[in-house]
Amino acid sequence: MRTTALLLVLTATLAATATANARTAHPCVKGNEIWFRTTDGVRLVGHRFGGVRPGAKPTVVLAHMSQGDLCQWEPFARMLAAKGIFVFAFDFRGHGFSQGRPAYGRLGADVTAAVKVVRGLGARKVSVIGASLGGIAAVVAAANIAPALDGVAAVSAPATIAGRLNAVPAAPRVRVPALFVAAADDQNAPYDFAADARRLYAATASADKKLEIVPGSLHGVFLVAGRPAVSDLLERFSRDPLAAVRT
Repeated sequence: MRTTALLLVLTATLAATATANARTAHPCVKGNEIWFRTTDGVRLVGHRFGGVRPGAKPTVVLAHMSQGDLCQWEPFARMLAAKGIFVFAFDFRGHGFSQGRPAYGRLGADVTAAVKVVRGLGARKVSVIGASLGGIAAVVAAANIAPALDGVAAVSAPATIAGRLNAVPAAPRVRVPALFVAAADDQNAPYDFAADARRLYAATASADKKLEIVPGSLHGVFLVAGRPAVSDLLERFSRDPLAAVRT
C-alpha cells in the first residue's frame, strides 16, 4: 500500500511538473534556452538561435517591445540564424517568462546581462537591436556596457518614457556604430517615434551613425517584418554594424 501510494504521489508530481513546464515554454521555440541573472539578482530567460555557441559568427542580442516577449523577434531571429548570424533573444524582467516585476529604469541592466551571456558563450563581435521599449533600453545599455558593443540599433524607440527611462542623457556617451530607424507617420500620443529617432540620432556621440526614416506608420517588429528594406538593413547591421551605418 505504501509503495502504491508513493508511486501515485510521484506520478502526480511528475504530471504537475510537466504541466508547469508546458505553461512556461515559449510557443515559438523549443530548447536552447538560457536562464541568467542581472546584477540586481533578477532571473531572466533567453533563447539561442543558430546553435549552442556562436563560435566565430557575428552575434546579435534582440530586445523586445513592451507587453511582449522574445517571440516578437522569432521570425527575424530565424532569418538571421539561417544566414550565419548567432542570435540571442530574451525576455525583459516582468515580461514573458522572466522573473521580477516590470521596472523601466532597470531595463538597460537586462540588456547588459544578456550581452554578458553571449560573451560568456564566446561571442567576440556583439551588437544589440531593440524595438520600441527594447530600443530605448538598448541605447541606455550601449552607453554603459564594457567592453563596448560593436553596434546598437534602435527601431521605433521612444527617446524617453516620462519619469521611467530616458535615453537622451545616455546618447552622448554612445560612441559605437549606431542605427536609428522609424516610420515617418508612427505616432502614438504622446510619442512621435520618427521625431524621437531624429532626436536620439542627433544626441548620439558616435561618428559612425545612421538615421533611416521610412514611409508609413508601422512600429517596432512590425516595421521590420513589413518593410524588406528595414529587414535587409538590420541584417547587414547584425553582420557588420560599421559597414551598415556607413552605407
